Amino acid sequence: MKKTSTAVEEKAERTPVGALERALAILQTFKLKQEKSIMDLAAEVDLSKSTTYRLAERLRELGFLEVNPRTGLWRLGGEVVQLGVAALQTTDLMEIAPPILHRLSETTREAVNLAVFDSDRMILVYREQGPQSVTISSRLGSHRPMHASSLGKAYMSAMEDTELSALIGKLTLNAYTDSTITDREALKREVAEIRARGYARDDSEFEATLACCAAPVFDHRGMPVAAISASGPVERVEGRTVEIGEAVRAAAREISERLGFNPAGRLGT
Repeated sequence: MKKTSTAVEEKAERTPVGALERALAILQTFKLKQEKSIMDLAAEVDLSKSTTYRLAERLRELGFLEVNPRTGLWRLGGEVVQLGVAALQTTDLMEIAPPILHRLSETTREAVNLAVFDSDRMILVYREQGPQSVTISSRLGSHRPMHASSLGKAYMSAMEDTELSALIGKLTLNAYTDSTITDREALKREVAEIRARGYARDDSEFEATLACCAAPVFDHRGMPVAAISASGPVERVEGRTVEIGEAVRAAAREISERLGFNPAGRLGT
């Protein structure tokens, strides 16, 4: 496609619709790749680098984009996450899951969580504190690493093999505690065990004081759409992981079936 002249781009920028369309086009490019340079963005939206930079800067001011201080590349900002959380409030998942999660919290007497996948992390979109006096506090919209959380590992266990291998290959396996898995082959073995067991465990892998169990949630196509977990202080959860894990697995299956998932159509669920 022939490049649009800078003069024409600048004129379009001065119209609300033109600026909006270009800003949205920039945001949409991040669906397939987590971080990009201005040059990458300019090429993908077919704009000059100067125009792309001005739009990106404005999006950063508004919180929709940010620059990774480590790589210098652009990525989606926190405002996008918050909008995603708001959008999920209108989906069937967010209508179906809360009552089931409430029962799960009453059964396990621990906090329960619902998280969705975002490129290389899980984002908490729903949380209910447990009935006990000492609980683990987490903010909605906060992130959990794929390799060091039961939510992340549970979701990975539901991914197709090719997609899983690609994801594990690009993850940065940071060590959050002495128990964090930081070896790719060990992570693959862990995922295989989760598939066989039906739920994932986090034994102080993200936070030294936290333990939890999680299981994936599937939609009517048999595709993973989220993961749920029950979590609490290590001293209270350890020794109960089978009990809690099976309860989480059953709750995840109930949510999945309410979303139209047929367990008989997928092995290992």
